[in-house]
Amino acid sequence: LYDQALKIVTETRRASISGVQRQLRVGYNRAARMIEEMERCGVVGPLQSNGSREVLAPPPPEL
Repeated sequence: LYDQALKIVTETRRASISGVQRQLRVGYNRAARMIEEMERCGVVGPLQSNGSREVLAPPPPEL
């Protein structure tokens, strides 16, 4: 499930808890934990003052 969330975030370039929730049909807490894990791994940046997170990982290569 984490891998799917990672794919969603890197493809859409949006580290959105609600977006992960909708796409994966999981609860808020589970989606938030996945986004926080991505921050610990350096995939996304910390929460900014406007409530968004910068996606630091490169987008997946297009085939």
